Amino acid sequence: MRKILKTAFFCGMFITSFYGFDFDLTGSASAFSKIGFDGRKYDPTNNIYPTDSYTSILGEMNFEFKNITQGLDIVVGGMLNALVYDSTIHQGQGQGYPYDFGTQYIGYWAGHSGLEVQSPRFFMVHNAYINYDYEGFFGLKLGRYETSAQDWFTAFNQGGEFYGKYENFKIWGMFSDARASAYNDWFWDYGRFYTQGEPLVSGGIEFSKYGLSISPYYYYIPNSMNAPGFNITYDTNPDFKNVGFRSKTTIVMLFPFYSNTSSSTLDVIAFNEVLGKNAQSLFIREQLYYDNYNFGAMIYKNFGNANGRIGVYGDPITYNIWTGSVYDFGPSLSNMVGKDALSGFLYVGQTLDKLNWKILGRLTSSPRADEQSLALYLDYDFNKKINAGFKLEYMQVNTHQGYQIGSTAPLKTENFSDRSHLMMHITHSF
Repeated sequence: MRKILKTAFFCGMFITSFYGFDFDLTGSASAFSKIGFDGRKYDPTNNIYPTDSYTSILGEMNFEFKNITQGLDIVVGGMLNALVYDSTIHQGQGQGYPYDFGTQYIGYWAGHSGLEVQSPRFFMVHNAYINYDYEGFFGLKLGRYETSAQDWFTAFNQGGEFYGKYENFKIWGMFSDARASAYNDWFWDYGRFYTQGEPLVSGGIEFSKYGLSISPYYYYIPNSMNAPGFNITYDTNPDFKNVGFRSKTTIVMLFPFYSNTSSSTLDVIAFNEVLGKNAQSLFIREQLYYDNYNFGAMIYKNFGNANGRIGVYGDPITYNIWTGSVYDFGPSLSNMVGKDALSGFLYVGQTLDKLNWKILGRLTSSPRADEQSLALYLDYDFNKKINAGFKLEYMQVNTHQGYQIGSTAPLKTENFSDRSHLMMHITHSF
């Protein structure tokens, strides 16, 4: 490996000096752990559904060729992730999945279609893209890359995206042949896991002026979903530098219309509930800043099964919705994206020189289950290369009678589960 890296480095230096563009070799090494506080053995006959624990180690390397011509970059990179601890081996596996349940976090692979579960994959080429940007007026990115910020699609995309900007107007579009999660806590190679074997297309227009942004957009999955929506944001101080006061209000709505469905069609993403013909999502967030303190409140409401085809592989909450148990649906999906779910959030935090902290509380109510959560977040930069993060969360889930937990039979009585956990990571970048 050392010889390969050395050869690649000197080849890059030769190409850089010969052709005159910049070459960088970047990467990271990271360790992540989730520790579930209910470590009992999985026993569905006695309604015991523990909270899993696992530890992973990730290595990443990228070869970056920048400014090949003005505004043109090429990046190629790979990742290797491995489970070094998996509590599901000791707790006992659930039903319907032929591998250790921990690989549903690290290594899950169901082919390009996302429909055929296969042996887990622990290596992927996550970056392989060409990026062109013309002075902030036009941009095009093709290949495998981490997506720009979207309300309903995040992580890595295999496909392409573009934008064009003129004065206060911006138009954008994206085509996704497949999606991947290439991180230390989730590691899924590129596939159509959430789109039932279909690609996804999205696009929109954005108008921005005086801190006000209005962005109507559209998401489309062939033979599955049409979903118009919008984002309206008002920021009183867009150039805020942790001095003075700032208020930022965001309203997001999405209106999915499902095709080829009947009264018995169930979702395959969330909790195996009736999909319906259409649904709606409403998200409202108010963020307040005073010097280096920040406060906020959020409301997230689904009318119908709005996340049955979208909303779990990217959502505007910017809060980890995968905080349950691998033995439940998702895996580990929170009920906040369930049918007719209503969630309220309150938080307070502070940004210091090297330390950020936040306390966030959440209440979720839905026909399937109710959740209560209180979490403490800490993030610390030891220096420019080493970062560590920590989250301690109290979380209780009450799943109602008649609903399933994972692939088990419907519950005959209500089930109370402790989903409290600790998550932590440390990352060294170079």
